[in-house]
Amino acid sequence: MEHLITPAEVAKYGRPISKNTDEDKLNAYIIEAEQMNIKPVLGDSLFLSILEKGEDDEKIGMLLKGGTYQSGEKIYTFVGLKAAMSYYVYAKYLMVGDFNATRFGVMMKEDSYSSHISSAERSNAYSDTLEVANCYLEDCVAYCKRNGLMSGNPGSQKASGAVKIRKIGKL
Repeated sequence: MEHLITPAEVAKYGRPISKNTDEDKLNAYIIEAEQMNIKPVLGDSLFLSILEKGEDDEKIGMLLKGGTYQSGEKIYTFVGLKAAMSYYVYAKYLMVGDFNATRFGVMMKEDSYSSHISSAERSNAYSDTLEVANCYLEDCVAYCKRNGLMSGNPGSQKASGAVKIRKIGKL
């Protein structure tokens, strides 16, 4: 596997997205989500193992696609890493999907048949999508720990949608 999810799978495992969405943009969001949201939580070793083994490995296949499993006397269900990735990608798409970098600067396409949502509405939709993605990723981490794919906390971070403020004040 080159990536955890393909652009075609983004709509399959997550929220509906336009078929006319630029695949290059989705690929960029996939890379960002893998590097910023998934790898820091799962750790490099497990992340690379997932890419290497893919769905051929039974445990990793279950991790990717989700399902129902038993650990001890309890039965658990989860939607899988592809669904979590899909929501992280969708969140990125919500925030920057309709912006285009041109030689004239960053532009937003406008026409007479559509209107753009406000920044507050966009931020609310982003936060909601990120909350779902983080919940799905936490279920994936629990699956990994219960099934010996990871122990302790191999990643350096916990799933978070928090924004880091680097500067406060006038620029």
